[in-house]
Amino acid sequence: MSFYVPKVLYENEIAEVLDEIRYSYGKLTRKGFIYGLIAIDQDAKIIAIDSRFDRKLNYWDLSSIGAALYGVARQAQDFFDTQALIRATLIFKDLQLYVKSVGHVDLPQKGKREILVILLVNNEVNIGVLILQMTKFAEKIRNAIKRNNEVMTKLEMNEAELKKYLKNLKQKVFGST
Repeated sequence: MSFYVPKVLYENEIAEVLDEIRYSYGKLTRKGFIYGLIAIDQDAKIIAIDSRFDRKLNYWDLSSIGAALYGVARQAQDFFDTQALIRATLIFKDLQLYVKSVGHVDLPQKGKREILVILLVNNEVNIGVLILQMTKFAEKIRNAIKRNNEVMTKLEMNEAELKKYLKNLKQKVFGST
């Protein structure tokens, strides 16, 4: 099953930075396979996906799983009274799912929004190198988000506004619903 991906998610400056991360990793290691990178906020609002994102994956579900994993990791951080969270990880026999915060963006009326990058990769990927790439490009991602008015507006949306926005987006993509 292939999922339709709106161009707004993979044809923007943030997606270009995600592509740079993927390209830099490949150039450095030539090892493993990256199924996709997604930039989201802490509430799973999708900001961008890399242009080579595997179209067989449901990016909506992946963003929800990534945000939930990050949320659980933050709860554990509070429970154990530990220092800053580095990343949240799920490792399966054949897949690895990583969620890493690349910092936050200040929104005028909503305060800080944590920006996360979700990686879905096979078990041959050198995650250390990929994490270093994400750290290297973190500021570039945050700056690209700050320059994108549409993304900033989306990050400021409350749940009701987001549902209305998604309904309109669905109508554009699939016709009347």
